[in-house]
Amino acid sequence: MSGPRLAALAVAVLFATSCAAQEPATTPGITADRERAFAAERAERFGEAADAFLRLATAEPSRAEWVLAASRCLGRAARYREALELLDRARGTFPTSLEIPTMLARTLLLQAEAPGALHPEILWADAAEVAEGVLQKSPDDAECRLLLAQVRFLQGDLDAATATATEAVRRFPDRAGAHVLVGQVATTRFRLLLRRHSEERPTGQEEADLVAAIDAERQTARRAFLRAVELDPTRAHPHAALGQLDLLDHKLDEARAHFVDAISIDPDAPIDHGVFALEGDWRNRRDLYAEALRRYSGSTTALPAKRATLRWYEGRASYDGGDWAAAAKCFTDAAAWNPDARNSWYYLAMCAWRLGDQDAAEEHAAKYARFGAPAFADVIRALDGSKRAEVGAVVQFLADRAYQKGRIPDSRDLNHVVACLADSADAWNNHAFLCRETGRFGDALTSYEYAQQREPDSPQLLNDTGVVLQYHLANPDNLARARTLYERAIAIADRQVADRTLPAAVRERAEKARSDAKANLAAMR
Repeated sequence: MSGPRLAALAVAVLFATSCAAQEPATTPGITADRERAFAAERAERFGEAADAFLRLATAEPSRAEWVLAASRCLGRAARYREALELLDRARGTFPTSLEIPTMLARTLLLQAEAPGALHPEILWADAAEVAEGVLQKSPDDAECRLLLAQVRFLQGDLDAATATATEAVRRFPDRAGAHVLVGQVATTRFRLLLRRHSEERPTGQEEADLVAAIDAERQTARRAFLRAVELDPTRAHPHAALGQLDLLDHKLDEARAHFVDAISIDPDAPIDHGVFALEGDWRNRRDLYAEALRRYSGSTTALPAKRATLRWYEGRASYDGGDWAAAAKCFTDAAAWNPDARNSWYYLAMCAWRLGDQDAAEEHAAKYARFGAPAFADVIRALDGSKRAEVGAVVQFLADRAYQKGRIPDSRDLNHVVACLADSADAWNNHAFLCRETGRFGDALTSYEYAQQREPDSPQLLNDTGVVLQYHLANPDNLARARTLYERAIAIADRQVADRTLPAAVRERAEKARSDAKANLAAMR
């Protein structure tokens, strides 16, 4: 796990705060919003929680805790601008509060770590300035000292990060977050020294000194993460970090144990799941995930979507081992517990196919195709050569079978996957036709246009595209386009019909397209 990735985890840990109950509200409306807000936050529905907290802040503008809670949830919902604007106003409303600027620094840091953040260095600098301002007033403010250490780490100033994190540990020896930051910095130094050793290949005393420095950073990181686990065993990140250290030391069994601990606490912890497959026995891998699921499910805060993650991995292990029935049960549960776990339907389709249930295979594959045919095609492309050809043939078979059985929508969606894979004029033409048959005229037009790009001199494609524009998407611009397409189809067909070097079948198709185009032009007049 890279330094920035570790940093992002720590930011999330720093940002998350407890959802402890506040003092009772005084009106039924406020009480309802309060209950709704905390329930949504506990369920990690942060946008919903933020909106409820905002209503509370409006109803009781003198209570800073509603502003803090609203901005906390706005940040977790990636609504950074709203959070920052709210906190900026609150600094004027509550000028003596140190919690407001602390939350502001957290939010800036969280925004900087968001995917696609523009100029994170500016946000880091702003967060550091805010945190330093709080520390000037309150040197023992644990949150801001930890935030400042995190910023220095993200800025790449390892010396300052080490000094700040070490000072945080000195001041707050019982804060797990302080030890996590020490571990993060030491891990980064450890990796840099390892790279230096690999690139420079020193010898003699220079190598001995470098190896000693590497070991010192390794031990510092390990001690820090172990202390964090001791202080707060409910944090997934230190377990994941210890697993990464074990991986670097080629201690696979120890790494697996730490990773299981991590995902038993948070199934979405960013661990290297490939480590479980290195052992080679899919049954052991399946059992590790089943044990992690059992442990996680025993938590009072277990969420269905996170349970689905572990169930999915359990299913994938069974799938890799060829236990299709067990895998199907896991993927069924994963899809039910988390509707966003959409590629469960791909594996359900493949399991059903292996079990000889073609109806179920078609149903599951078509459902996955409806979620996104390009994504389905990407899954197939990622397979190795023989499997890619096999699964592609299965999808084509199911698409043809659905058409023969009269299940045209299923055939349409599966043929969309086929078109994305084959990317040929015939495949896109077939999908376009099925879209026309099912009233999806906008999609039909798009697929006809794709087909034309691959076969620009096809009178039939030009005519069929014109038909969609003329009869199904008619407006002045589209009618003008249709006329142009018909005229072009007729001109190309004239040349093809007259060209005796072309096969008879080609000339016959051209003649048919020309006749159709002329009829459609006549209808326009």
